[in-house]
Formats: sequence, structure tokens, C-alpha cells
Amino acid sequence: MLVGGARTEALRPLVDRFAELAAAHRAERASDRPPRIAVVVAAARPGSVLAEAERMLGGRFELVPLVARLDTDGRGEVELGFDGHELLDVDGVVVADGPAGALVAALDHRAGDLRRRVHEGMPYFGVGAGAAIAADRALLGGHEIGGVAVAPETTDPGDPELRLGPGLGLVDLAIVPHAAQHGRVGLAVAAIEAELVDRVVAVDDDTALEVGADGLRILGAGSVWQCTGADSGVVVASARADAA
Repeated sequence: MLVGGARTEALRPLVDRFAELAAAHRAERASDRPPRIAVVVAAARPGSVLAEAERMLGGRFELVPLVARLDTDGRGEVELGFDGHELLDVDGVVVADGPAGALVAALDHRAGDLRRRVHEGMPYFGVGAGAAIAADRALLGGHEIGGVAVAPETTDPGDPELRLGPGLGLVDLAIVPHAAQHGRVGLAVAAIEAELVDRVVAVDDDTALEVGADGLRILGAGSVWQCTGADSGVVVASARADAA
């Protein structure tokens, strides 16, 4: 589940769906205990981010915090990471929003394990940057291409130039979160025009794209914008969740 971002209250219906998936995965393991959920956080002051994630999840899981502490001078680098062996024995994983590059760095040594578990059916719930890093080739930050601004400036640490790099490899398309709310659909279009990526899915806040064996499903209140390169330029198509 790739979530564009949201206020905690707006995420509750999406968390309900994640809870269904996690409970089903737990049941397959022949256990009647509440699902164990790893919560991945990368922040300079991770306490508040972890507390917000706990509020979002609503006390219905046994939580396993995996916290990477970042530097406090704005570089967005991991100063203290985690082993993450718990990812081998949880029923789902939530990756909170934060600096995308730092989240990738924190999970890099466990990326293969995480990819295997997700492909085996363990649900993944990535919010904001947590959604972006699920890609094979992830957009890690920046708002300029060739020194030209293609989206509103962000608070991402590092160079303003758009940065791409290896993600977790859970999906084979690039993900842009906070699409309409942060004016990021244009960034997706510009990245394709610059031939940095072939296809981008931009996800609004309060919205999730669920990727599963049965295909794609949109959940929530906003839109998902699919941007694809074509001979004539970039084709942009938007879709929303069914009214039902």
C-alpha cells in the first residue's frame, strides 16, 4: 500500500485495509495473537514521528519500532541505525514519511529480506517517502532538473537537483507522494521528459495505491496520477477510488 501522505485521521480507512491484510497474513501463520508490525522511522528527533505512527495505527497491533536516528544539522544522514532482524518475523511493515534517502540507507542492509517477505505476502504500508522508496528506482528528493525548478521547493536535505537511486524494489514504477497537495505532478512529468524514468505514479494525500496479485486498487479521498512517456510527450491520466 503506497500512501501519498495524510493527516492521521484521514489515514484511518487506509489503515483499516492494512489491518485486514496483516491479520490475514498472521492467520496464515497459524497464530491468534494480534499482528506484529514493524514501524520504520528515520528522523533527527524520531520520538514524535514514532508517536504519530502509533496514533495512526490505533493500538490494534503489537508494534516493533525500528528507529534510525539522523544527524541534527540538516544533512539527513543516518547517525545511528538498526539491525532490523525483526523484519524476518513480523506480519507487516509500516514505513513512516521522512527523508527518502535516509530511509533507503537505514533499510539497505535488509532490502533483500524485506523484498522477499513482501513478495511472500507480507503487507507493506509506506507513507510519503515510505511509498517513494518502494520503487526499483526511487525519487529520493529535490525539485530541480538541470538547475530549473520543476516543482515547489521542499524541505528535503541535500542538493535541490532531483535525485534518483535504488529503492527497495517492491514495485517497478517510480512513486511521487503528496502529488496535488505539494504540486508534485509536474515533477513527475518533468522527470519523464528528462528521460530519468519511463513511468511515474503520483499519489495524492489521503490516498493509497494498493498493488497486489490482482492488480492495482485506489483507496481514499484523492487521485492517483499515472504519467507515461509517449512519442508525443508525456501522457497524464488520473483516477480516483470507486464511489462504492
